[in-house]
Amino acid sequence: MKINTLLIPLLAFILFSCKEKKEPVKNEISASSVADTLASEQPAEMPDTTNTKKIESKSFQESKMEADTLTADFHFDKFPSASYKFTKKAKLDFSRDKNFYDFRTRIREAYASRTPDFASYYITVIFGCGTSCIMGMMMDVRDGKIYGLPLGEETSCLFADDRAIFDLDSRLFIASICRESNEAENVYYNAFVWNEQKKVFEKVDEKDFK
Repeated sequence: MKINTLLIPLLAFILFSCKEKKEPVKNEISASSVADTLASEQPAEMPDTTNTKKIESKSFQESKMEADTLTADFHFDKFPSASYKFTKKAKLDFSRDKNFYDFRTRIREAYASRTPDFASYYITVIFGCGTSCIMGMMMDVRDGKIYGLPLGEETSCLFADDRAIFDLDSRLFIASICRESNEAENVYYNAFVWNEQKKVFEKVDEKDFK
C-alpha cells in the first residue's frame, strides 16, 4: 500500500513532463506548415537579375538613346502602325517556328518584363550573335506568336554607326546604319517595313524614310 501511494505521484509527474515536451513540437509543426504554404504561393519562376542581363539591358537602352540623336530626321510617321491600347499579353506561342524555342529563356524574360515597343503590338528582344552581329525576335501580345527581326549576318556591318532603330507607333525598322570604313563619309542603310497583313519585313529605300 505504501508503494502504491508513492507510485501515483511519480506517474503523475512523468505524464505531466511528457505533456509539456509534446506541446512545443505541435507548435513547431504548425509553423512549418504555414511556411510551406506561403512558399507554395510564390511564383514558380523568379525574374533573372544576373549581372549579365543588367549589362545587356543597359547596353540596349544606351543604344536606343544614341539612336534618337543620330536618326532624328527619319520619317517613322510615313509608316504608321494601327492605334492600339495595350492591356494584357496572350500566352507565348512557339508553334510557328520551332527554332525560336532555342532562345526561349531570352524570349520569355523579355515578354514577361516589357510592354510593346514596335509597330503597336510587338515586344522585341535583341542580343549579340558574334562579332558585329546582333539578332532578335518580336512577340505579338495579341496572340503570343513570335517573328524574327531583320537582323543577323545579312544586315550586319563591320563599321556600324547604329543598329536596330525602331518606334512603337511605326512599322519602319532600321536594321543598321553602315559605312565602308571608319574614314568613309557616306553611310548606307539596311531598312525594312513590317507588313502587318503578310507578316513579313519588306526592304525599303533610303529615299522613302529620309
